[in-house]
Amino acid sequence: MKKKYLLATAIGLVLLGAVIGAALNAVFTVTDVKVNFTVLSEQGAEDAVVLQEKLEDLFIGKSTTFVKLEEMDPVLAAYPAFKLEKAEKEFPRTVTVAVTERKEAFAFRRADNGLFAVLDEEGRYLYDKSTNENRRKGENILFDGFVFADTQPGEVVRGDFFEAALAFADVFWDELGDARANIESISLIDTGNPVEKDCFLRIRMREGVCMEVYDPQSYTTEKAEDMLRKYLSLTDAQRMYGFFDVMDLLDPSDAERPYTVSEHHEQSSFRA
Repeated sequence: MKKKYLLATAIGLVLLGAVIGAALNAVFTVTDVKVNFTVLSEQGAEDAVVLQEKLEDLFIGKSTTFVKLEEMDPVLAAYPAFKLEKAEKEFPRTVTVAVTERKEAFAFRRADNGLFAVLDEEGRYLYDKSTNENRRKGENILFDGFVFADTQPGEVVRGDFFEAALAFADVFWDELGDARANIESISLIDTGNPVEKDCFLRIRMREGVCMEVYDPQSYTTEKAEDMLRKYLSLTDAQRMYGFFDVMDLLDPSDAERPYTVSEHHEQSSFRA
């Protein structure tokens, strides 16, 4: 009799546990996935619709308690133009995600297939495209002459002088807003001197004038700021031709700054 009582009690507890579990599962089940998108382009808006659906398929119907937010990583990886800002579970039934579209800013042409590798403002590789067209209209600033290491989507591109080139572009970006309207390309030029890595940067503006920066890894920000001031001081006509350069002084001990900015603005001063 006692054994029957204990067995009935055990069965009752199991059934009670099952009922409680079913009730909790009904309460703590994801029924809503709220994705807050900040998009910058039409393509970003289209991608947001598809991504929303994929995240709903991934999470809805699963236990809020046991669902793992990392499960969305492979889904987001397919959209490198989006940056995950926040992801959290809001009990009992909601998963909230915040996603921002990265700004396409730069590109370089691949030597092996001719495609354009697209980078964001931080120099982060996003994806390849057949043209240099920016998602937000216009073109990306083109890097030329650089040798880049192999990079996976989401990683910052690495290469000699590339960090300095980005620093120069950052100064223009901060002051001019979207620097793509002004800068056409940034090229790494070998001087031809028999000194290893003796190169300079050539910044070609869309109006036509060029800026040449020697020893760009020295006083990088200061040189960029002086370049920008010189560029802004030019008349509309002067911006269409010629060039000016920034060169380090051989003996800067008595100089106000260890480099000089020289203007070469005769009509014959063009850069190919």
